[in-house]
Amino acid sequence: MRKFIAALVFGSILTLSACSKQELQSFRRNLPTDSESIPIENSKLKNCRFQSTNPTYPFGSTIQPNPILCDEGVPRKVELLTPSPLPSGVQFSMDQLSLVGTANERVIQAPYEFYLENESGYLIIKIQISIQ
Repeated sequence: MRKFIAALVFGSILTLSACSKQELQSFRRNLPTDSESIPIENSKLKNCRFQSTNPTYPFGSTIQPNPILCDEGVPRKVELLTPSPLPSGVQFSMDQLSLVGTANERVIQAPYEFYLENESGYLIIKIQISIQ
């Protein structure tokens, strides 16, 4: 009788153990493989600004790229809001998210506003450009 009880207990343990493994495996299969629910580039734009917010460029020279930096999020759309265009030869590159070009027009602390947008919202950033 003791052998029967021992066999019954041992069999029950095996059955419970097998059930637990199956449930665990089923649970693991249903877990998402990527725990990030919102890609970082779609997260809310936070503390975005030009690397240099008050740059001075030499007249007639190729400027060093001045990228937009954000603590969080990546702009998907960038537009110049200021009615006056950027100085001649200076443009914004969406590929580089940066001001680039050759400074061909003299300006002193010309203010510009840029509109930044992604799937989570928008921001407006400012820059003052001087070309001497």
